[in-house]
Amino acid sequence: MQNNEIKFGKQTIAKAFEDWYTIPSYQRNYVWVSDQVYDFLKDMKDNYIDHANDEYFLGSYIKQVRDDSNDLLDGQQRITTLFLLFAFLRDYEKTDDELRSSLQEMIFQKENKVKKIPSRIRLDYQIRGNVNQFIKKFIIDEGSITKNWDTIVAIVDNVKENMTIRHMCNTLVCFKSFFDENDDVDLTKLVQFISTNVVVIFISADSLEDSFRLFSIMNDRGLKLGSSDILKSSNLEKVSDTRKIDDYARQWEEMQENLGDDIDRFLMYIRTMILKVRAKTNLLDEFEKNIFKPGILKRGDAFFDLVFETYAVYDKLIYLTSNDDVEYCNLIRILQSSLQNTDWVPVVMTYYQRFGESELTTFTHKVVCKNIADNVCGDAPSSRIDALNKIMAEINTAASPFVLMSSSCFDFDKTRFLAEIQTDIYGKGYAKSLLMLLEYKYQDNSLDKSFKQISIEHILPQTPKIGSQWLNDFTDDERLNYTHKIGNLIIIGRRKNSSLGNLDYQQKRQKYFDKNIGSFARSLNIYNTYPSHWTPAEYKLNQQKAIDDLKEIFGIKQ
Repeated sequence: MQNNEIKFGKQTIAKAFEDWYTIPSYQRNYVWVSDQVYDFLKDMKDNYIDHANDEYFLGSYIKQVRDDSNDLLDGQQRITTLFLLFAFLRDYEKTDDELRSSLQEMIFQKENKVKKIPSRIRLDYQIRGNVNQFIKKFIIDEGSITKNWDTIVAIVDNVKENMTIRHMCNTLVCFKSFFDENDDVDLTKLVQFISTNVVVIFISADSLEDSFRLFSIMNDRGLKLGSSDILKSSNLEKVSDTRKIDDYARQWEEMQENLGDDIDRFLMYIRTMILKVRAKTNLLDEFEKNIFKPGILKRGDAFFDLVFETYAVYDKLIYLTSNDDVEYCNLIRILQSSLQNTDWVPVVMTYYQRFGESELTTFTHKVVCKNIADNVCGDAPSSRIDALNKIMAEINTAASPFVLMSSSCFDFDKTRFLAEIQTDIYGKGYAKSLLMLLEYKYQDNSLDKSFKQISIEHILPQTPKIGSQWLNDFTDDERLNYTHKIGNLIIIGRRKNSSLGNLDYQQKRQKYFDKNIGSFARSLNIYNTYPSHWTPAEYKLNQQKAIDDLKEIFGIKQ
C-alpha cells in the first residue's frame, strides 16, 4: 500500500538539479517576461558579489515523486529559467571550458553504454506542443544555442509559435543582453553562487491528489496562481482516467492561450449561466459553495465538459470565430468597442444554447438596449445585472424566441430614458454606447465592419477660439446648452485633436473630419447633410434626428 507521504526540506540548486523533472501536460506555459528575467539576473549578480557567503532563498516548488522522475506541479517558472540559464552560459562565448562541462552535466545526462546509463534531459516537457523538440534541437547539444541564435531571436516575435517556446527564446535573448552589458560578472563565481548558495524549499507528495492540493495553495515567484489555475487543478484531481487528464489539460491550455487574462472572467460567465443570480463573492468560492457543494455540477469530467462546450459557444459568439452572420458580428464589434461592461455576454450565450441562431441578432440587440437603457435611467450596476439575470431565467421557460422577446423583462422607464438622452450626455458612461448604436443603425450591415480607434468629437467645439465664426453663430447660452448634447456629437476614427477640433466648421470638415469619419456611417451622413455650415438651426435638426433614431432603436413609440 502506498504511504502517500508528504515530505519537505531545503536544498541547494546543485542538489535540486541532481533530480529529473517532468512538466506534466496539465501545467501552465512557461511565461516569464523580460522584467522577471532581468530582476532575477540582477538579484543573482548583486548577491554573489555582496553576499557571497549567505544563502539566497529563491522560493519553493512542488513535485509528485514517481519511480524515475518528478512531476513538477509548482515552481516550473524558476526551474525552467535556471535550466535555460545553465544552457545559455554553457554556450556563451565568455564561458571557460571547465565551466561549460559542469553546466552541461546540469542540463543533460550523456549516454554511457558501458555503465548502461541512458541519455536524459534534466527537464522534460510532456505533451506541450513541440516544446520537447525545441529543447532537443536548440538547447541540449553544446553549441546549439549559438548555432541557432538567429532563429531563436526570430521566434520571440513570431505570434504563431507556441507560447512556451516564445518565452523561452525571449529569456535566452534577455540572458545575452544582460551578460553583454555586465561583462564584469565572473561567470564561474556566479554559477558557484547559484549552485551552492541559492536554496529552494521542496515539497514532495507521492499521490497526484495530494500534489494537486498543494499546488492549489502555492505561488510562483512573481506569478500568483489565478482562480482558473486552482479550478483546473482541483478538478483534474477528480479525473481518474490519466488519458483524460492529458486531454483536458491540452484543451485547457489552448483555451487559456486564446483567452489570456480573460479566462477568470470567462469562468465567471459560466458561473452566471449556471446560477442566474448576481455573484456575491470570488470565483473560487462561487464554484465551491454555490455549484460544487450543492451538487449542481460535479467536479472532474462534468466540469471540463461544460467549460469546453461553453468555450466553443463563446469562441463563436464573442470572438466571432467561423461566424458568417455579418450583421450579428457587426453588432458584437459595436458592443465590444463601446460598452463598459460585459454582463450581457452570458445572457447571449444562454440564449444561443437554448434557441441557437434563431433571432440571435434581434435578441442580442434587445438585451443590450435594455442594459444601456437601465444605465441611462440611473439604475445601479447591481440592479442592471439582476435585470439581465432575470432575462436568463426567462430564456429557460420561454416557448420560443418570439414569446421571450415579448416578455416584460425587457421593459424600462421610457419616459425617464427620453428625458435623460436629451440632456448633456458627453462624459457619461453610456455616451459612446448610444453613439455607436446610432452608427449600427446607419451602417450597411451586409458588409463586415471593424473599429480600431474611436473617439467622441464635438461639432461645435467645447472652447472656440476668440474671433472664430463659432462665437458669431452661437450665443453663450446656446453653446452652454448645445455643446454636450447628442446632436452635437459624432464618432471619429482617431484620437481627439484639440487644435483641429477648434477650427471653424469648413476648415474642420476639410482638415479633420474628412480623413477621420469615412468608416462611420452616421458621422458621414451628418458630414454630407450639412456641407457648408453648422449653426443653431442645423444643430436643432440633428438633435431631433438623433432623438428620433434612438426612439426607433430602443423601441419607443411615444
